[in-house]
This record gives sequence, structure tokens and C-alpha cells, in this order.
Amino acid sequence: MAAPLHRPPTNDVLASRAKVAVVVPATNTIVQPEFEAMRPPGVTNHVTRMYLPPRPYDDMETYRCALDTEEGNLDLALNLVLPCEPHVVAHGHSIHSFRGDRARAYAEQKKLEDYCGVPFVTPSIAVLKGLEAIGNPRRIAVLTPYWPPADTLIAEFFTACGYEVVHTLGLKATGPTAVARITLDEIRAGCRVPGARSQRRPGLDPRGDQPAGVGHHRRDRGGAWQALDRGECGDLLASLAAGRYS
Repeated sequence: MAAPLHRPPTNDVLASRAKVAVVVPATNTIVQPEFEAMRPPGVTNHVTRMYLPPRPYDDMETYRCALDTEEGNLDLALNLVLPCEPHVVAHGHSIHSFRGDRARAYAEQKKLEDYCGVPFVTPSIAVLKGLEAIGNPRRIAVLTPYWPPADTLIAEFFTACGYEVVHTLGLKATGPTAVARITLDEIRAGCRVPGARSQRRPGLDPRGDQPAGVGHHRRDRGGAWQALDRGECGDLLASLAAGRYS
């Protein structure tokens, strides 16, 4: 994809600290409100959407093939948001990010940063950084909204990154918008994995719903914090960690 004209990040009357561009699939109704809920004062989010064709859910062989061949209009989505001159871009689409190993993940991030001209946060790197922030547990369980072929790809990624994946569970959402209809009770039930020290789970605040003795890390929360960190808002992160929002 041809790189757009790079523009330096700028602040404005509401974005006194940072403007965060957020790329989400056209069907996603969770990432945008979650980023808004976690948005500190002085930071504004600017969402752009990319189209992805739906995968079949009645044929796992075709589903697996779609994971390898589907292409979204990421370049178009980026071209629509980069003119607002953001400080950082956060990608809110997971499955294509959790591929290969750590080296591939960083190579993908660099390619996107070269394209955008500003720091780019991919879901895989955000989760890896989040795991490091909570003590880098070596034994993890993975909870996804996906089906077995996608779960296998994600587990293989974490294994290649040096983690022992003790359990993988996909909640088998029957379509892109069905992900947002997975209930908190279903997520809580999926999180009950004996022996796991960290789990990736969507749509649940770990401060209020964390089973005793088990650590958790969520992709969206990790992505938002990485966006602030890479958008040079380290002072904001320190304030958030201390429970201050000024």
C-alpha cells in the first residue's frame, strides 16, 4: 500500500495531551466505547473503520482458509484518519495480529509505523507488553470469541513467544456482531481455568470480576494503555496507575 503524506502530530483545544487514532472492523461495537470509557482528560480518540468479509461458521476448513486469505481495507481506513494528525494509532482488530512469533509481530508493527509516520499499537504487542507489566507469567490460558482454527493460531503465537498455554477456549461467536452479545456470565465461566496465572478476555473489568488467585489481561485495556504510552503520555499513565485523573 502506498504510504500517505506524513503529517506531524498536533494538539488541539480538547487534545491537549494526545490524539489517538483507533482502527476497528466495521462490525465492531465494543472497542470504540471501551476506549472512550478509558480515555483520560486531554486525550481524544478518533475512530476509523475497516471492512472485513464475514467468515463461515459452519465449515471449519473454509474458516481456517479465510484466516489466511481475507484482506481488509486497512490502508483506506488509515488514510481516512491520519489527516487528523494523531500522535499514535491503535489497531482494534486482533486475529491477524496474533500470527507467527514475536519477531513477526514487531516486523508487522514497524511496517505499519513506517506507513503511518507515528507509533502504531498492534493487539499482539499490546498483550505481550501487558503480560510483562503484570509480572510476565509463563503459564497462561487464552479466552477468545473465536472458533478452533483461530484459537489454535493464537495459542501457537503465545507458544512461539515463550509462554506455556495451559488452556484455550473459544466462545464460538456466530458472526462478527455476535461477539458483542457474549455475556459477562459466559466470560466469567470461561475464565475458570485451574492453574492459569493470566488470561486474555474481552469485555470484562478485572477490578470487579477477577477470580481469586488468577491474574487477567484484556486486549482492549492493553491497547488503550499502550496507545497512551507510545503517544508520549507517560505522565498520564502514572496518574492513572495512582488512581488520579488529572
